[in-house]
Amino acid sequence: MTRNLLEAERLRQLAEKKKKKELLKAIETPEEKRLRRLQKKELKERKRKEKMGWDSEYLHYTNADNPYGDNNLLETFVWKEKLLKEGVADLSKEEIEKRNRAKMEENRLELEKVKKRRLERELERAEREALVELEQRQREAAQFSQFSKQEDNFQLEQARIRSQIRVEDGRAKPIDLLAQYISSECELTSTGVLHVHEPYTHLTGLTLNDLEDLMEDIKVYQQLDRDSKNQWYWSDLTIIVLDEIRRLKMRDAATDTAATSASQRHGIHSAVAGEVSVLVLCCSQTQRCCRKGDRAIPVLLSNTALLPAR
Repeated sequence: MTRNLLEAERLRQLAEKKKKKELLKAIETPEEKRLRRLQKKELKERKRKEKMGWDSEYLHYTNADNPYGDNNLLETFVWKEKLLKEGVADLSKEEIEKRNRAKMEENRLELEKVKKRRLERELERAEREALVELEQRQREAAQFSQFSKQEDNFQLEQARIRSQIRVEDGRAKPIDLLAQYISSECELTSTGVLHVHEPYTHLTGLTLNDLEDLMEDIKVYQQLDRDSKNQWYWSDLTIIVLDEIRRLKMRDAATDTAATSASQRHGIHSAVAGEVSVLVLCCSQTQRCCRKGDRAIPVLLSNTALLPAR
């Protein structure tokens, strides 16, 4: 019962659609009629091309409009001699078209494989080039680092030479005297005893401007001297100099009398001088210098000086 009703409804809709279509045909103009027939023909031709296995890229080609200038582009080409050679000349037109579609599909799949392999090769080549470029950058970075290290060593050696010249000429700066504590050259007295003065004693009497200049010189040595032991030495000196700069700035900002200010300026603060860690580094440097000699050299510093070590 329900099936009969559905079938009757479907027939009724088809009849209405057909009647509407006939009505449109009756009132359409000649131009509309030609356009309708052309669209119908194009739709039919598109379906035929899809059935033949044409790609979507070529579906819009016609006999009159195609990049090959072929007026028989839409016609099925029959290579009779080849069919005779293959022994299939007796095939019908439909069978030949079916056979051609199978070959076109096979060619299309093969072309897709070729494109895929080409993309894979291009990707592999790009990866190889990126790897080579990365290795080249790493080599250049390593070479630049080596050049930079050599340049720093050269600048450090030049700074030490200038410092030694100033010391010999009697116009040594504070940084020249402090740099001698980690110099590779150890000067001995005529009795074979190595005299060592605490580095902070060279800061006595320096003004605020002198200490600020010294701080800049220390930064230069910290940048050029990459020896880890020497870095400890310069770091300790930095702490001491910064503390002195802070104390002088506090003194200058205070409202105390000139006499009180003068009484406070007597060198490094005793609390700092008593526990300064630079002395420990000097002791280790002294011992290292002494070990380089051919004979035992008495050291004026006792082993108790090593107790405040890190």
